[in-house]
Amino acid sequence: MKTRNPVRNPDIATKEIGEETLLYGANAEAVHILNPTAKLIWDLCDGKHALADITQKILDTFSGIEAGHANDDVQRTLAVFWEKGLIQ
Repeated sequence: MKTRNPVRNPDIATKEIGEETLLYGANAEAVHILNPTAKLIWDLCDGKHALADITQKILDTFSGIEAGHANDDVQRTLAVFWEKGLIQ
């Protein structure tokens, strides 16, 4: 991942359906479904939050998660977002 504070790709549209969030590009070749944890990470990809900030928010929001596990999950999720072109 190349960005310290990830930023959502402005070409990605977001649609809420129940507890899931759908992300899709203008060409709609792929749709990505986010669970509540990935949605929170997505929401924090605003260029203002670093990895540590995002991890802390996950820890604050979801109880019973170990810090190391939360950090690993955030890193993996951001890596997938980056690979799919969802963040810059």
